[in-house]
Amino acid sequence: MSDVKLIISDIDGTPVDSRGELLPTTISGIRTAVQRGTNVVLASARPPRGMFQLAQQLGIDSTMIAYNGALTAKTNAANELQVFEQRPIPQTLAQAVNRLVMTHWPDASINVYANNDWFVAQNGSWEQQEAAGIGFPPHVTDLTAWLEAASEPVHKILIMAEPAIIRAIEKALTASTFAGLSAYRSKDTYLEIVAAGVTKAAALRTLLKDDGLTPDQVIAFGDNFNDVAMLQMAGIGVAMGNAPAQVKAAADLVTTDNDQPGIQRVLARYFK
Repeated sequence: MSDVKLIISDIDGTPVDSRGELLPTTISGIRTAVQRGTNVVLASARPPRGMFQLAQQLGIDSTMIAYNGALTAKTNAANELQVFEQRPIPQTLAQAVNRLVMTHWPDASINVYANNDWFVAQNGSWEQQEAAGIGFPPHVTDLTAWLEAASEPVHKILIMAEPAIIRAIEKALTASTFAGLSAYRSKDTYLEIVAAGVTKAAALRTLLKDDGLTPDQVIAFGDNFNDVAMLQMAGIGVAMGNAPAQVKAAADLVTTDNDQPGIQRVLARYFK
């Protein structure tokens, strides 16, 4: 019997292959671990709604760490959300980001994520690209008015634009005015913004405390820089073969890339 009680995995570039699909071997490997009594948690920049279908394919009915750690929750097919932990962006900072981008880079796409909802000012090419990736369309609304009303907590703001604009916005967000935020590029054209201190590792630490587990009982899978602290925290941190060299260096193990059965091969060592 394995001593592993929790498997935590990033999604894109990890169990999801370059076609945006799950390999049958990955599904069988995760399902075997679940059948052996191990919990599996998906940890992603996606909203819970954008993870639900993948969780179903994997046979997972457990907590999800969404928005890179800003929200830990469960969801279902009706998009009903059960929130366990959350660290939303302060309302005034969300409004300030919206004003900054609208004023200086009006061609950039501003995307606001709150609980299971996604709000945009228009549904153009950037928004349609994102919808294809996460599997559902946004709500089109007056973002300024929505942020002023703030009926829901803002868990993440995503800015999509050409690389030069993304770099300029990222630089602007280093001003002291935005000290309560954390911003990073997940792609050259994507800038992810969450509350300061929000990480997958911080959410994992809270989850372990709540469940009475230790890091030694965890296997973590990831492929990118926002996974590094999570890989280092876990007893067994596994980097994908498609990960950058720095991410691989931070891991205990390096498996094959996400187009190969690397996850299943690692899990087969622990779950017979």
